[in-house]
Amino acid sequence: MTQLNVIDNLKSYTIPEIGDYCAKNSIPASVAMINIGGDFNLSTMIRNANFFGFRSVHYVGKKKWDKRGSVGTYHYTPVYHHKNEESFLLQCSGRTIIAIENNIPEYDDKTINLFHYKFLNTLEPIFIFGEENKGLSNMILDRANVILTIPNYGSVRSLNVGTTSGIVMGIYRNFVEQNKTQELTEVGR
Repeated sequence: MTQLNVIDNLKSYTIPEIGDYCAKNSIPASVAMINIGGDFNLSTMIRNANFFGFRSVHYVGKKKWDKRGSVGTYHYTPVYHHKNEESFLLQCSGRTIIAIENNIPEYDDKTINLFHYKFLNTLEPIFIFGEENKGLSNMILDRANVILTIPNYGSVRSLNVGTTSGIVMGIYRNFVEQNKTQELTEVGR
């Protein structure tokens, strides 16, 4: 039996078998982090992507990162490094680009509260997060189909990006699962 940090029914699986299991149970959605400053946030995002069954993780910034915080999930959820934003955006062609950002009044015309957004007509969405200090560039924000923000009810200016990614992925996965249930119910009528 393996000592890997996996759910009980996967304890006897090999790493490639766990990867296959994750791929089979993933949804056609990805996440990305731009301007990585700290390894903790990237590790947390990879772990969250695995937990919520997202297809892949992309990151732009330094190539090497401390993998310990991801508890091995990078073995099962594909992680792609991009040298710069331009090469990353080429990979987003044909996908719905959803930026997650706050405190950007110049983009009010396409900024929506995450809790009010309806994820209808999204094509293989890629959710893009920026590191706390730098956020997302105008290049990313200009290319985004929509910018989602999480409302603040306290005194702190923003959330940790690892925490934010978990909230966003959980909400989107819930949306996907509710629509699967609705489709099955409608087919059964």
